Amino acid sequence: MGEASLMGNSRWLWRIAILLLAGAVFWGVGKAVGPSSGDTEFRKAQESIKQVKSFRGAYSAGESGAGLSERLWEVDCNQVIIRQHSDDSQNNTESPFQMKEDELLVGERRYIRAGNGPWENNEYALARTAKWYCARIAEGTATGLLPDMSTLLSHAITEKRDKKTVNGVRCQEWKFDLRTAVSSRLGAICIGVDDHLPYEMTLDGGHYFYSDYNQPIQFELPEAALQPASSSADRTEPVPEAR
Repeated sequence: MGEASLMGNSRWLWRIAILLLAGAVFWGVGKAVGPSSGDTEFRKAQESIKQVKSFRGAYSAGESGAGLSERLWEVDCNQVIIRQHSDDSQNNTESPFQMKEDELLVGERRYIRAGNGPWENNEYALARTAKWYCARIAEGTATGLLPDMSTLLSHAITEKRDKKTVNGVRCQEWKFDLRTAVSSRLGAICIGVDDHLPYEMTLDGGHYFYSDYNQPIQFELPEAALQPASSSADRTEPVPEAR
């Protein structure tokens, strides 16, 4: 009986140890991904992004002495206009090259310009219009123009870092490990202390900056964009005026 009692006690001690270990694991996971580690702030950022009507963004990756990729974009959903500029160069190959391109989205129309050439109407090659981008920003869903807060909320393990100043704005930095079933990506995002909007993000070796939220943006529109649209999709859309 003594031996049986001892074995029974051992089983109970083993079960208690497993329960304690499981509790510690769940506590650790909850601490890593719970509201105290970024979820609350990321939800505030997602809601703040829904109120954004205009902003500027910039992206850079690589080094000027080798390969460099740069992007600039200006978004004004009050005018339903988005302008994007790309500059890609490769200098460490036998055939160095540089490619520049501008894209202008006006309502449901699209214009492109290579280098310093003329603007060309490319409305029949549209995949994503300015209206599409602005609608998704208002919904708080991913566009590629602002950080995808939904994905960060769903898949990122976060770590709170120090506050810093980016382009004159005080923001709270968060490091994150973005984990999906097939990959893990490290990055960081800095969210405004007062307005809860993103001002800086690093991801996959690229560096993003965001500025001029809800400030008026002036665009130099090509002559074709100032004319009434001929397509049926634009017949009910007001044509923005040049500023």
